[in-house]
Amino acid sequence: MWLTDAHNGLRALNKVALNSIYLSENRQAHATEILYQIRWNRLRTVEVPSSIKYTAYSKAKGQSSMNAFSRFY
Repeated sequence: MWLTDAHNGLRALNKVALNSIYLSENRQAHATEILYQIRWNRLRTVEVPSSIKYTAYSKAKGQSSMNAFSRFY
């Protein structure tokens, strides 16, 4: 399944998909789990373009490059 941004947080599900997908992962892992279950349950997908506007507040929060190393523990 090819998507341009699978982790942007925006999702829309119909009733069939909502009743077919059961999330057990937490935090950001749910994004991958949703994709896996879409494929497993042979659900249709449509990617709709979205624009992301970063505010001064969100840019100021940032994310330290050291966070990348915490993923390996």
